[in-house]
Amino acid sequence: MNFPMRAVIIDAPASIRVGDVPEPTPRSDELLIRVEACGICGTDLHIIDGESPLARY
Repeated sequence: MNFPMRAVIIDAPASIRVGDVPEPTPRSDELLIRVEACGICGTDLHIIDGESPLARY
């Protein structure tokens, strides 16, 4: 059973929100880890602002 988990969702440039998403089911050669803390770097800010040509929304 997949319970919802919290995730940062970037739908489009300058559109960032925290929402519930289904918890993924790992395959036999994968692991699912619990993240307790995270951070962002300068490149992440460019992606959020829509300044990265490599970003997919």
